[in-house]
Amino acid sequence: MADPESPKLPTDAGRLLGAFCDAYILGRSDVKDSTVTNYKQSRRLLVEYFGEAKLILEITAADAERWRLWLLKRMARATVCKHIKRAKTMFAHAVDDRLLSLSPFAKVKAGDDVNPDRQRFIDRALSDRILEACPDADWRVIFSLARFGGLRCPSEVLGLRWSDVDWDAGRLRIDSPKTGLRFCPMFAELRVALSEAWEVAPDGAVYVIERYRGAENLRTQFARIVERAGVPMWPKPFNNLRASRRTELQEQFPSHVIDAWMGHSTRVAERHYLQVTDDHWAAAVESCPHIGPHINSPTEPIRKNQDTKKPRKKQGFDGLGGVLIPGPMTPTGLEPVLPP
Repeated sequence: MADPESPKLPTDAGRLLGAFCDAYILGRSDVKDSTVTNYKQSRRLLVEYFGEAKLILEITAADAERWRLWLLKRMARATVCKHIKRAKTMFAHAVDDRLLSLSPFAKVKAGDDVNPDRQRFIDRALSDRILEACPDADWRVIFSLARFGGLRCPSEVLGLRWSDVDWDAGRLRIDSPKTGLRFCPMFAELRVALSEAWEVAPDGAVYVIERYRGAENLRTQFARIVERAGVPMWPKPFNNLRASRRTELQEQFPSHVIDAWMGHSTRVAERHYLQVTDDHWAAAVESCPHIGPHINSPTEPIRKNQDTKKPRKKQGFDGLGGVLIPGPMTPTGLEPVLPP
């Protein structure tokens, strides 16, 4: 049973699922707005399954497992993993707040939130085709920032200002709403796209991308461009552009350098971004040595019983670790004195 001393027990926030989730999310002033949005999505799914007025004390471990199976019928396993982790966090907080003695989600296995089937490497040939299909300078910048700069799209791409572009130093100042301030090199591909956009930018323009600011259908428009390029659309379009750039840079620079440029850790890169490309396979095949017999024919015939013949005892040893001496020796210091 829950600890009766908890002051929240008599309140809706301490008893009812919907009110409990709302109070938890409201109290998370330490997280980004995007994280709050994600928690609200998990809250919606919990309430849709259990009900707004479900007593959190009545949710059992079996109920939590049934919720997980219900989610698996509706969405991808990686997405289910994220919702399970948020539910675990919220109900662990209920235990800490003395509303529950044990979390019903404690033993539910979240699984892996990485789905390799949704990873795609967008190589240079495909990237060039998409760039050619972009209808204007704005879209060429959007694509270039995501593919060749590795910026998060749309948040970091649409948040980039012209004052963040340091032409002389060749750097971009990126004030990410997710990870904070960082600096990224102005790679050659970025300089080309940014220079074109600068030439056509209206006087007094603040943001690099003015036309599509606040566009909720950015992904939909990008899908049309990809279709126009004759390229099959891939899962997680902008995320895989960022992952493709991380994979490329990994071949040239140390991990800690790329981490600083792209705003994530090496561990995150290994789990979510780094991919095995066709070039990796081709390079491995080309570097394989000739496969064949490694033992040449003996230059001398092997004598019969050579391997089974009992070896001779090593001369100079008695077999017990002592040294064999051909004759008696007089102890040192007791040698006879010979007459002159």
